[in-house]
This record gives sequence, structure tokens and C-alpha cells, in this order.
Amino acid sequence: MDKISLSRITAFADSRRLEALAGLAAEGEEVRILKEPEKTMVLLRVREPVRGEDFYLGEMLAVHCTVELGGVRGAAVIMGDDLAGVRAAAVIDALHSGGFPGFALIEGELLRLGEEREEGRARQAALVRGTQVIFQALEDREL
Repeated sequence: MDKISLSRITAFADSRRLEALAGLAAEGEEVRILKEPEKTMVLLRVREPVRGEDFYLGEMLAVHCTVELGGVRGAAVIMGDDLAGVRAAAVIDALHSGGFPGFALIEGELLRLGEEREEGRARQAALVRGTQVIFQALEDREL
């Protein structure tokens, strides 16, 4: 699993599930908190679809945390205010970055979490697609 995929999974996963996975994978390892979980505001940058230019939509509440396991740093930033979830995500990041054996124990479950999220996104997209208005079809109609 690559770092981007891991970050996407942990950013949207349920914090209780993340905490359980982090606890299982880091069992026997000393977790040192370098930066306590903390709330912050970050600028939300989005791409405008017509011109393809980036612009700042506004600010978003996020939490961030940095930990160390066996000399390997892990960090996470998550949208919202889930302090426990961001700590667990940082631990999982350190496990991944350091190639700890504990990460292999939870990788399959993390992949399942990612699949669940994608299935949920697909269901939501299907619902939204059903409300799409095709303006060209409306223009072609004579009143």
C-alpha cells in the first residue's frame, strides 16, 4: 500500500476502528507523542472545473498529530475534530513508514476500510446522478 492510499483511508475511517487497528499493530512498541493531537484551521484549495485553475474556497477545521515509534516518525492530518482518530492515524503512518511487522497484521483490514469508503462514495454518486439536469435537452424542447 502506498502512502497516499493509506492517508486517504485513515482520513475518512471511523476513529474507533482506527484506534483498534493502531493498538493491535503497535502492541509491544513504545509510542512517543511528538506533537499532541491539536485542532487547527487549514485553507481548502479546490480546482475550478471550467478553467482548471486552483482557488481557495475557505478555511476548514482539521486536527494533526505527530508520533514516533522505534525512531520512525508518523504524522496525520484529518478533517474535523477527531483527536483520537488523528493520533491513531499517526501511529499507523509510523508503522507503515518503518515497515513494522504489525502493519502487515492490519493492512488487509485497512484495505477493507478503503473499499467500504469507495462503495459508499459510489452509492452517493449514483444518488446524485439521478438528480442531474441536462440543460441541453431542455433547450432543444419547444415550449
